[in-house]
Amino acid sequence: MIEVSAAVLTNEPLTEDIYKLKLQTPVIAAGVQAGQFVHLEVPGFSLRRPFTVADAENGAITLIIRRQGRGTEALEQTKAGDAIQVLGPLGNGFRPMPGRTLLLGGGIGAAALTLLARRLDRCTLVMGGRSAAELWLDDLDLPATVDIQYATDDGSRGFAGNLVQYAKEYLTPGMWVAACGPQPMLAGLQSLLLQQDIPGQFALEARMACGLGACMGCTCKTKSGHALVCKDGPVFAAEEVALT
Repeated sequence: MIEVSAAVLTNEPLTEDIYKLKLQTPVIAAGVQAGQFVHLEVPGFSLRRPFTVADAENGAITLIIRRQGRGTEALEQTKAGDAIQVLGPLGNGFRPMPGRTLLLGGGIGAAALTLLARRLDRCTLVMGGRSAAELWLDDLDLPATVDIQYATDDGSRGFAGNLVQYAKEYLTPGMWVAACGPQPMLAGLQSLLLQQDIPGQFALEARMACGLGACMGCTCKTKSGHALVCKDGPVFAAEEVALT
């Protein structure tokens, strides 16, 4: 973990409320694991904001950010050449497992899976959304080793249904699953994986104040007791976390 001043390289919109922020930070880019996150200092705000690292190459990291408050609105206004204080990499990332890999990302949760997808030999990455207008994986220039699929609630692109329904249809023995998304989605996947005895890892989403485990603000329940999403996670074994 290190704190650095990172220069904004690009800041580009992906959808109506999602944008891609690329920062020059060689030390963090060289050391980040898939699934880890960084904490950004937002100009004019006292609390930092956590964001998963969606890509790391050529001395830069890429963050996929959803505008959902004044802090993310302020970050959306940054431009090339601006400096942002970045703390990271933080947390524990994914641990690739043997077998065919299925990555399931619900909405902005797909951002937690793209770096993993780039680093695997081959995988299928499925992004879920309410409609085609919310999908943005095509804009990330993922390698040909990543089989990109989509699932939409309204059937406007790809599989017609949510990611739990997709998994019910396409899960097979010998797979392992990595997923990130809303808690109801992860709860449904957890039940399905346990039924079929398929291993998985979940990246949890949580509000974080410090990102270091000091404030205890991102507590979650696990089979072995309470854990901190920022310090013990954000990636947990799928069977370990209590989601219902």
